[in-house]
Amino acid sequence: MKPTVLVIDDEKTFRIVADEALSSEGFAVSTAPTGAAGLAAWQKEPCDLVILDRHLPDTDGIAVLEAMARESRERGLDTLVVIATAYADVASAVQALKLGAFDYLSKPLQLPELVVTVRKALEAKRLRAQVRQLAGRAQAAMGDFVPGSSAAMQRVIDMVDKVAEATETTVLIQGESGTGKELIADLIARKTPGRRDGPFVEVNCASLPENLLESELFGHERGAFTDAKTQKRGLFEEADGGTLLLDEVGEMPLPTQAKLLKVLEEMTFRRLGGTRDLSVDVRIVAATNKELADEVARGAFRLDLYHRLDVFHIRVPPLRDRREDILPLAHHFLARFAARMRKPAVRFAPETEKQLGAYDYPGNVRELRNVIERAVILSTGEVIDPGCIVLSGPTRAAPAALPAAFFAVELDAAGQPPNLDGLERAYIARLLEFAGGNRTAVARLLGVSYPTVAKKIADYGLG
Repeated sequence: MKPTVLVIDDEKTFRIVADEALSSEGFAVSTAPTGAAGLAAWQKEPCDLVILDRHLPDTDGIAVLEAMARESRERGLDTLVVIATAYADVASAVQALKLGAFDYLSKPLQLPELVVTVRKALEAKRLRAQVRQLAGRAQAAMGDFVPGSSAAMQRVIDMVDKVAEATETTVLIQGESGTGKELIADLIARKTPGRRDGPFVEVNCASLPENLLESELFGHERGAFTDAKTQKRGLFEEADGGTLLLDEVGEMPLPTQAKLLKVLEEMTFRRLGGTRDLSVDVRIVAATNKELADEVARGAFRLDLYHRLDVFHIRVPPLRDRREDILPLAHHFLARFAARMRKPAVRFAPETEKQLGAYDYPGNVRELRNVIERAVILSTGEVIDPGCIVLSGPTRAAPAALPAAFFAVELDAAGQPPNLDGLERAYIARLLEFAGGNRTAVARLLGVSYPTVAKKIADYGLG
């Protein structure tokens, strides 16, 4: 998208000349003749940069600057302001800079000087956003992503390296909860030429209701719905030039899926309540713990969207299928949490390592991380003994055995067996009873993921 510039000045000639000069340099320019008109235009459509006259017919430019600064803080906006005036003085310049103005220029302005100042301001804004993005990414990823030395994970990393070079290709990452799908998506973004310095924006499609999800993705105009008191940029706009992660995309409502399909095909969209199309340059990475082909078969996911997302498929294996990674990961988390909690140099007892290696980790790497963090908290010496390891289910060395009577089918009042849903409900109810209510253990016994069990329990009213 083109950088946007708003020129607020009462001199018509200056507005026209500035518009022509900046438009010819590739900026999207709008103008306003008064402070009130300029502030209203900015409130409706926040821009990247404002060229603001110090002396306006209806107000002082400093008052407009103060209003923009205050509202920017409230709305989380990042608009730079350059003050331009024919009445420059040191006191005014100092006042404007203290209020957050990027620069202070004296009229009459030479057009080359204006263009250079605008470019400097927008470059400063870009670098500021990049620093925030990289700092946040580094903090989130620090110590969390350890691929492991297993052949399975090395294949995943190899696929990441290959798709990173295809900068426009949509990627679908599939794997159980806790396997690190978000970190794989971030790794793709950081390895992609031309996008690695761009934003990495993430939205969890399962955490928002349909109307809020659309507003988050596409943004909205002021007045688009009851609570839309201000205009809001969507995540597609925020991710322009970078990568957008649609996490848990299998939970996206069907109406939103239809709108997403159109965006993926054309890379244009409208904000809710908007009347003009916006174009973006975004790579889409989707992640899910579901089998989307199964969701398509039962009518919960659009076939055309599935094919549009599944251009390049990466399946992240669960931790139980790459057991050689368990202990290296455990040692990595041990070192990190021991240092964070300022514990003495600690190590696992041999029995503890056997215990860790024998567990299936239905919560995958996330669960292992939590297990080690708890162990470090509980430890009192330099050795982590088995008593510090709190696992939520049995280890592989002690599998649960179900009694034969467990599988008996109860007939209804008419002497008929229950239907398939009834059988499944009764089976899960008995498993819950057998496992003492431990949903993780039920998931292990069924051989499915924890989210699948949790949804079945909710659907059947067992929880």
